[in-house]
Amino acid sequence: MTRAPSRPPPAGRWPLIRALLLAFLAVWLLLTLFPIYWQFITAFKSTGETNLTVPTFWPREWHPENFAAIFFERSNLNALIDSFLIATGNTLASLFLGSLAGYAFARFPRQAGGENLAFWILSNRMFPPVAVLIPLFLLFDSLPWGTDSRLSLIILYLIFNMPLATWLMMVFFRDAPRELEEAAYLDGYTPARAFIKVTLPLVLPGMISVAMLCWIFAWNEYLFANLFVGTEVRTFTIVIPTFSHGSQTLWNLQMAFSLIAMLPPVVMFIALRRYMVRGLSLGVVKG
Repeated sequence: MTRAPSRPPPAGRWPLIRALLLAFLAVWLLLTLFPIYWQFITAFKSTGETNLTVPTFWPREWHPENFAAIFFERSNLNALIDSFLIATGNTLASLFLGSLAGYAFARFPRQAGGENLAFWILSNRMFPPVAVLIPLFLLFDSLPWGTDSRLSLIILYLIFNMPLATWLMMVFFRDAPRELEEAAYLDGYTPARAFIKVTLPLVLPGMISVAMLCWIFAWNEYLFANLFVGTEVRTFTIVIPTFSHGSQTLWNLQMAFSLIAMLPPVVMFIALRRYMVRGLSLGVVKG
């Protein structure tokens, strides 16, 4: 029994459907952009205005000096530097190890352990981090460099970033044509040289996408940073909640600091958006 082909809506309904879609997009856009708008205007308000019972949707007086007050204490700038170094170090390590592991699973699946091992690696990214919070703290506390160090967070974030990097790089390497590597072998390339000179340039957009995902996770992470560091090393995610004056929360300084912390990932995404789109769509369409 054959199914009757679906018919398009009558011509008279198209304006109504279009209006509903536009209304839905308008509501979605409002809900998405309003928190950013509120964050922006709050960063320029005075402390008294941010604590009014009836909120104001536009600053009565603009206070750009809130941003200068952020860096009045050297520790706030050091927190941004610590976050940048930790996120960058973790991203480089995740990308290096994830590329090697992903290439092994893509080109030598049986020798590397097969699909079951690859899925087990990805499953490590799925468990709730809070479930292993205390065991990881005790483990890192027993290491020579202790917990309050950049190296501890870099290694710790590998637990969550490397499975994702391995799985994504495995998919990208599978989509890279194997024939180009075989041709490189005929030209006298060693496997390592063929990997660096031929295969890696083919998956460069995918590598940039993976790097951005890993970097943003490490940049925004709060739970482990709040427990593991705080004396010698402080990330900006644990500094922002500390803006207070007695029992009064300085919302304007919190919003100003959060706007500053948003700039690096936003600038990075704008600069690399072309590679990001190509990387995320790599292998979706095959010619």
